[in-house]
Amino acid sequence: MKKRKYWFAIAFIMPALILYTVFIIAPVFCSTYYSFTAWDGIGSPRMNGIQNYITVFSQKDYWRVLFNTLRLVGASVFVQIPIATVLSFLLLRRTKGYKVFRTFYFIPVVVAPIAIGIMFSVFYNGDAGPINRILDMLHLPFLKRNWLSDVKVVVNSVIFPQIWQYIGYSLVIIFASMQSINHEMLESADIDGANSFQIFARIVVPMSWDAIVVAIILVVTGSLKSFDYSWALTQGGPGNASSFLAVFMYKTAFVQNKFGLGSSITVTIMIYSIALTILMKRLNRSG
Repeated sequence: MKKRKYWFAIAFIMPALILYTVFIIAPVFCSTYYSFTAWDGIGSPRMNGIQNYITVFSQKDYWRVLFNTLRLVGASVFVQIPIATVLSFLLLRRTKGYKVFRTFYFIPVVVAPIAIGIMFSVFYNGDAGPINRILDMLHLPFLKRNWLSDVKVVVNSVIFPQIWQYIGYSLVIIFASMQSINHEMLESADIDGANSFQIFARIVVPMSWDAIVVAIILVVTGSLKSFDYSWALTQGGPGNASSFLAVFMYKTAFVQNKFGLGSSITVTIMIYSIALTILMKRLNRSG
């Protein structure tokens, strides 16, 4: 009987395990292997040790792209998560029409990032885009920019749509946790004279902290592999001014046909993702 249960469990686990191995585990090992080779995608890979990593870390463009990616990570953690947390609290307090607002906040998440990127490329148009036109109407012409070609602002122009789209994604995770909080506790706090900020800071956030950490981990790992907006809006340009690590890897591997070098960039992305995830978990435990 025990053996039958054992094989029955394996029968259910194996399909998922096979798919995970083929599409996740195997590519990780392949990328790691190719990162130690000089390969153009056509001939046979030739081992060259750690030369790819030396080349990557000696490139100024790589450090610029890494800085851009860290800016996206910072914006995701310190802008997207706080906004999602505050909006979740407002929904928890049963703001009038909160169900409509909950749906409204989540709608951007289900839209394809490429579609949103195209939409924002229209907004950012320096000549006919609504952003510069509104600035003209407000008599603020000194704030007008070529949003997708000015190297001083282009990376922020690429970051903003991603932050805007995924606020709803973080909101759903955090709001689900807030809904599990005992409402009698919140009502007691109201009766005792606590204001909304005190309830938010001293009750709701601490009791939802585990979900907030999960949301932070998801946005951090998502930011490290961000590709869609940078490619849709500027293709990482001008130069690599608005590139993130995933875009830089794509250009290196599939545009320049340096698959070995591109694989080494992929490995660094995996290392950063693992390191930041472990760091967040440890900070959460210590907190």
